[in-house]
Amino acid sequence: MNKKIFLLFLFVFLLMGISGCNKGQKFIEEAYILDPKEALDLHSSKFEDDPEWKEIENFLHMIAKKDIDTIDRFYLYGSEPGYEKVATQNYGYLPFYTNEEVEIINEIVPKSNTDIRPGRNRTKTKYIVIHNTGMASPVMTASRLSQSINNSNRQASWHFTVDDHEIYQQLFIDEIGWHAGNPEGNNYGIGIEMAVYQGIDLNMAMRNTAKLTAWLMLAYNLEIKDVKRHYDFSGKNCPQVLIEAERWEEFLDLVEIEYYGQKYFSDVEFIWESLSTKLDDEGKIISKAGKGDNVSYRVKVNFNGKKKIYQFASYLEKMI
Repeated sequence: MNKKIFLLFLFVFLLMGISGCNKGQKFIEEAYILDPKEALDLHSSKFEDDPEWKEIENFLHMIAKKDIDTIDRFYLYGSEPGYEKVATQNYGYLPFYTNEEVEIINEIVPKSNTDIRPGRNRTKTKYIVIHNTGMASPVMTASRLSQSINNSNRQASWHFTVDDHEIYQQLFIDEIGWHAGNPEGNNYGIGIEMAVYQGIDLNMAMRNTAKLTAWLMLAYNLEIKDVKRHYDFSGKNCPQVLIEAERWEEFLDLVEIEYYGQKYFSDVEFIWESLSTKLDDEGKIISKAGKGDNVSYRVKVNFNGKKKIYQFASYLEKMI
């Protein structure tokens, strides 16, 4: 891990503490409850002066949010008749980070399909461009969209399609795609389409897209400012779902968590466990009751031959 990042994590944590809302939750401010049978003593001098463990702890504070946001109603947008505007809800989640590798299913469009593949490589990679598919029918999964583009003669193409389960690749990573609506975005950007079909777990789709985005940022030495919306190049209302639901900044937060995790904590193992019936071990809120409540959870951290367990609680916002 790079020790220079500690100050950045500390700054982020302080901002979170200043901006956090207190709504009766029982977030564990003294930081962590440790399992005495398994965890090392947090207050031992061995750990107080260990900057690497402090970096890990600051990273955990980026994940263990005081409040779990919910949205009573927002919309998925599609072009298909009957699916132009599909109501959905966000029951909440916590962005539990794990060091799982990005798994990509390769379905590269045949080179003979010149409507999809212009046959030229980028001279430089400057952006990662995020889109929503604009197809809300329940069948329009990432797999279905990948099959569709393979058989399309429409001059539109992108590099990856992501949903709540899988990531598919349609173009070689350094190849130009027609997705951003102008030469700057097309010639210098990697296009990612996020599925928005009826029934999707959009929170997980956002998390999967964030994981892929962070991986690409590291591969091409990009920064968070280089993650763009389709809108930023052409003015098109895309990614429409994230824009209309005001979730673009939330998505960028997920990208930052994935970026820091992949860059600085690749040698750290995080094992999350829910201690609440409303939360699963992936960080998903599985209760659909919509009632405000505290949820508790813990994470076992293995690093450099040592193990510590941290326990947290967050407040699940009530559905309005």
